[in-house]
Amino acid sequence: MKHILRAVAAAAAVTATLAILLILKERVPDGPYCGSYASDLLTGKLNVKYAMGLFDLSLKGLGMKLNCTDEKFTYDTGTHHLTVLNIKDPKDCIGAAMNSSGLALDATYDPYSDIITLDFSFVKIVCKKCGALSYFRGAF
Repeated sequence: MKHILRAVAAAAAVTATLAILLILKERVPDGPYCGSYASDLLTGKLNVKYAMGLFDLSLKGLGMKLNCTDEKFTYDTGTHHLTVLNIKDPKDCIGAAMNSSGLALDATYDPYSDIITLDFSFVKIVCKKCGALSYFRGAF
């Protein structure tokens, strides 16, 4: 009986430890995110493919229509910054757009609210998780 109680207690301790580890594991950006600036004056859609290190970005408004696919990025879990790897490359889709417009892009992720903020110097687009229907309905 004593051994059974110890085994049950050990199993409970292991289960509790695993549950705590699962809770503490930080969320990473993944899936579709949608946002806008100034009542849809500028809209943004971002589809993050975290496991592949790629994302798609569509922006529409303020005289801009941008649709970039399979852009490479890294994510720093310490700073919560997403870094676009080819942002300075004028031959890359986002790189060309940033170079021609003179804009900069700072992308951050809030793992607690699952929100990506795209900061283009003068405009910030807060992108929240969007459902599959809203993501494809407004495709450019």
